Amino acid sequence: MGLNGTVMEPLATTIASMLLFNNLTEEDVGLNLSSPGSSPLPSSTSTTTAAASATASSTESTFLGSYDIRDVIRSGGNGYGQFDMCTNWLPINHIYFQLANIFLFLSYLAPNGIYGILYLRITLTIGCTFFCLWGWVVLCSFDTFLWNAIFVLINVVHVIVICYYLRPVRFTPELEQVYRSLFQPLKVSRHQFKRVINCMKLIRYVKFQEIYAQEKITRVDSLSLVLSGRLVISQNGRALHIVSQHQFLDSPEWFGVSTDEFFQVSATAIEDSRVLIWHRDKLKLTIMGDQFLQAVFDHILGRDVVKKLMQVNESLSGMGNGHCVANLSDDSETKPLLVVKKGEESGSITAIINRQLQGGDDEDSLLERQLEGAVGEGPQALTPVNS
Repeated sequence: MGLNGTVMEPLATTIASMLLFNNLTEEDVGLNLSSPGSSPLPSSTSTTTAAASATASSTESTFLGSYDIRDVIRSGGNGYGQFDMCTNWLPINHIYFQLANIFLFLSYLAPNGIYGILYLRITLTIGCTFFCLWGWVVLCSFDTFLWNAIFVLINVVHVIVICYYLRPVRFTPELEQVYRSLFQPLKVSRHQFKRVINCMKLIRYVKFQEIYAQEKITRVDSLSLVLSGRLVISQNGRALHIVSQHQFLDSPEWFGVSTDEFFQVSATAIEDSRVLIWHRDKLKLTIMGDQFLQAVFDHILGRDVVKKLMQVNESLSGMGNGHCVANLSDDSETKPLLVVKKGEESGSITAIINRQLQGGDDEDSLLERQLEGAVGEGPQALTPVNS
């Protein structure tokens, strides 16, 4: 007596599942479904078959999804999803999925540089946001939503940090002029110059004839830059050179002089001046961690020291025949140094200050008065030292 249809259908499902997941053959099962003369199964076998059918149906719905069991049987038990060709394509995904991939594509086009990194982070943030919406609203997959939410948070933090770094850094007009004339040509960024300005002690106003630093009394505990005005540097009452705008008052003391030592020269204002003063030790500690800034300061201060040495050498060479009085202009390096022979007081600080007052800011008037004072002594009174 052959098997009826009610028994054959569960058996076929059970055997197909066994063939699919355990790679069993019909000979291993020991059943011949095509034989019409097979004997009926006992009642215990029917009960076992019914339980196996329920288990197989559950397994089929879990692992096979929407695939028909006949497709699985035709695959020869080679494994789940191993079909010959995709005959039925799924419909196009939701617009959130498409937008997310569009922004991922745009992120791959990011250029180099800091602005390229900012562009990359922004596009990744937008793309992952659309993936979050797609996972939450359309796919209803919590893990998809959670992972992309984490990616959004990470990229938002990066965007905030980059925008903070790219924020515009503004200075006062005086400090802006210092940055543009001294530090910007050496490729110092505004953020680096901001770190230098944070070491500033104060901006001191120095009145006319006020002594800023006195030799062997004032300690070398700062670095001073003239923002406006001019000061004369002297030693033992003898003028050495003039420090004008955007020049350092104590650049020679920067190299190899500790803060517990004293100035070997005096600095006196020959007009109302403003001086930017840094904490010397704090500034050195700040630039010590940045080799680029350290090299920049060594270059700027070293160049300043060289200029001062050239001016001092010119002054000393002129003292052989008289006193230096014509070294008051900003561009004194490009003009001959005039030396006046008459008068012991002509080279003193007081004489230089008086001549500065009489001449004002007009260098031509100053030189004209010097020439008039020297006419009475004959043509030998004025001698161009470096001519």
